[in-house]
Amino acid sequence: MLEGPIPRGTQIQSQNSSSFAENPGLCGAPLQETCGGGEEVYEVIKEENDQVLSWIAVAIAYVPGVFCGLTIGHILTLYKPEWFMRIFHSFA
Repeated sequence: MLEGPIPRGTQIQSQNSSSFAENPGLCGAPLQETCGGGEEVYEVIKEENDQVLSWIAVAIAYVPGVFCGLTIGHILTLYKPEWFMRIFHSFA
């Protein structure tokens, strides 16, 4: 048996309410039963998942960025190429 809110979409909304008769746990259009806030809970959960994915993307970008920055900095200071030293001494 199915239960919960009926998704909103043109195909499902065009069905007769008799199509959902065998599932008394369903609610929302096109049925007469209204849902008691289940859609709001879904939106909050979806928003939290989006925030988690955003932080994962930040972590994935941050770690290689720091690694590359430290590697390039190490190479530039270790080998001290002429062009780098000219630029560095012009600021000092």
